[in-house]
Amino acid sequence: MAAYDVIIVGTRCAGASLAMLLARKGYRVLGVDRASFPSDALSTHFLLPRTTHFLDDWGLLERLAATGCPRIDSITMHYGSVIVHGRPDAVGGTAAMYCPRRIVLDALLVDAAREAGAEIRERTVMRSLLWEEGRVVGIRAAGAGKAYDERATIVVGADGAFSQLARLVQAPSDEYLPSLTCGYYAYWSGVPTDGVEFYVRHGRDILVFPTHDGLTCIWAGRSSGEWRAYRADVEAGYRGTLDAELVARVTAGRRATPYRGTGKLPNFYRRAGGEGWALVGDAAYHRDPLTGMGIGDAFLGAALLSEAITRALDGDVQAVPVRYGRELRERTQTVFDYTLRAAALHDPAPQQPLYAEIAASAATTRQFMNVLGGTASYRALFNRESIAALLGHRRERNGAYADPQ
Repeated sequence: MAAYDVIIVGTRCAGASLAMLLARKGYRVLGVDRASFPSDALSTHFLLPRTTHFLDDWGLLERLAATGCPRIDSITMHYGSVIVHGRPDAVGGTAAMYCPRRIVLDALLVDAAREAGAEIRERTVMRSLLWEEGRVVGIRAAGAGKAYDERATIVVGADGAFSQLARLVQAPSDEYLPSLTCGYYAYWSGVPTDGVEFYVRHGRDILVFPTHDGLTCIWAGRSSGEWRAYRADVEAGYRGTLDAELVARVTAGRRATPYRGTGKLPNFYRRAGGEGWALVGDAAYHRDPLTGMGIGDAFLGAALLSEAITRALDGDVQAVPVRYGRELRERTQTVFDYTLRAAALHDPAPQQPLYAEIAASAATTRQFMNVLGGTASYRALFNRESIAALLGHRRERNGAYADPQ
């Protein structure tokens, strides 16, 4: 008999959430992570209502608020010279938005998993998988100065976009596009922001979030082809990406942390399960961080995989390798498609008349904010019929209006 029902490799947003959910059901769960907690992670850490409603359902949202993370009540989208201001609708009765530092959020989730009864081993590295008759049956790990084997009915890789577990099981990519953007972020003190600010420029994207300890997180992204020049002079590249008004704000403030960044932002779906194994979070599905959907999708994946593992342990042998992967894709495809379109960073100038019409209508602004929030399909708003209806006489005056890029 296996010592555990489930072993989870990686215990940040996806892995710790999954460990907590399974342990709450009474399963024997082991989570291992090479990091110790609390610790930071490279991340776009904006929590939209589609994300915070999971924390609310799990009884953790008030705990997050108690850490001093400022609540966010509005989003301001700068699309070229046009400004659209609003907020997404509540999801499951939860309207709150936050941008917690990962050093806080990840530790909170690990604590919740332990409280539920999961065993979490920090500073522990998976060396290889254990196999029997073509099925994964455990891991070989190293930690606390020793190597050992642990066995489980199901082993889950929650170890990120460059998942070692995915490589070991040779999980194929069902869809793959290389990185579209690159960028750096840092935390700043003395840089005020009213809610969240998004800026879309030709070849640039800028995200501004309030976070813990009175700090403001500012991401400065560029098209992926500029990565080599950007990392050669990060300070100049970062400030050269920001609008002049933002440069003035950061100059008046103080950078509180080093710059962190990456040009490795692939977009893919992997096969999410097989014989004795599964993938969750960025290991299963990864998209450009521009739209701020990563943590929300990690929580969604954890919730879906928790249910699939429950069915699998009850005897439904196809619950993980087939049904979970299919449901994950069905629930995230709209976000994936919208993210690819947004991350292309096309010149926003041709689309400004459309966004001006969106900004002029409270109902359409609300619909647009729900697209940004990942709860409405962009196709319902950005299609030829709705564009024609929005532009009205402008369309007749200016000629046919193409779908936005």
